[in-house]
Amino acid sequence: MIATPTFPDLAALVVDESLYIRRILRDMLTRVGIKRVLEAPDGAEALGVLSESKPDLVILDWDLAILSGEEFIRLTRTPTTSPAPSIPIIVMMGKPRRYVVDRAMSLGVNEIIAKPFSPKVLWSRLDEVINRPRPYIQVKGLLRPVARSTDALPQKVAA
Repeated sequence: MIATPTFPDLAALVVDESLYIRRILRDMLTRVGIKRVLEAPDGAEALGVLSESKPDLVILDWDLAILSGEEFIRLTRTPTTSPAPSIPIIVMMGKPRRYVVDRAMSLGVNEIIAKPFSPKVLWSRLDEVINRPRPYIQVKGLLRPVARSTDALPQKVAA
């Protein structure tokens, strides 16, 4: 049996319209030692929490009614206006189509999770952003994590 990872002394901001989803995420996060879990039902409120509370990471739903996930990421990744442009952002997507995933990555998200997901999947994404952080570069006015090395990925062979 694999031991549950621990990420103590961190604060996470969970942004999702569903109170139910926020509660599930709170439970998953507290199981790995993240006791300070902040919540917001939409992107607008999340921006306020981000500037007031300075969490260590954001877990964000892409499909939000008030200030979408895309708009939240764009505002957060703009160094001239954001209180935390390099905060790790994990995006949750109900329908992770390729063009939407590419859009999220171009805006500067660190990790993407397809809903529904298991605690193990969430913990692996937390491990990536906390224990293996990537440096950031500025592209078109937005901070983005540097792409992972493609050395470890299988290469496509042209036929």
